[in-house]
Amino acid sequence: MKHNCFLFLRRHRHALLLIIYLLIIAALWYLPGVFHPKSVEDVRRWVMGFGVWGPLVYVLLYTVRPLLLFPSLLLNVAAGILFPPVVGIPCLLAGGLGSAALLFYMARTGIGSEFFDLHGGKWGTRIHHYLSDSAKNFQRMLWLRTVPLFPYDVISLVAGCTKMKFATFAVTTLLGMVPGAIAYNILGDALGGNSGLTLSALMIVVAFGIPLAFWYFGGERKQLKLK
Repeated sequence: MKHNCFLFLRRHRHALLLIIYLLIIAALWYLPGVFHPKSVEDVRRWVMGFGVWGPLVYVLLYTVRPLLLFPSLLLNVAAGILFPPVVGIPCLLAGGLGSAALLFYMARTGIGSEFFDLHGGKWGTRIHHYLSDSAKNFQRMLWLRTVPLFPYDVISLVAGCTKMKFATFAVTTLLGMVPGAIAYNILGDALGGNSGLTLSALMIVVAFGIPLAFWYFGGERKQLKLK
């Protein structure tokens, strides 16, 4: 009996893990008292309510964000409103890496393959093949993190479905987030009334426009399309 149960669990572990993850997400969605922000202002008020623990709470909230089903944009902009750049940028980077790592390891334990089979499609298959080249996955993962065309959470899941080392994933994620983290902090600072919106708009263009231009007009876009 125990042997049969073990074989059943081993054979269906991916599906069972997917069910567990979905139950956790559903519980977090429906349980009263779980924070689900609707705006940047919601994030600002909630994090400020924790006083000196605000930066740590912000990082933890960002880390579990994929399970709470709200967009990272709210937290990206809120960082510049809540904290000065010397605090906001590291918090944004730590939280962004935390949420990416969570999805990466969820994919490694099975949810990624199930998600990929159901929703990957032709584009997901291309990205999977694109990242599966171990000789080039560092630079390719870095492109996917800097070019603002690729959904952040989906890329984390797809990367977890490949044989990419976590160290490669983590380093490229951090490096790729740096320009956006700086730009979002300046934008948040401007929205908080501490700097001008012109500088913020310029930084957004620089942080996302330059990588997009290099990727689009260079040879890397063709490499992805060939997959």
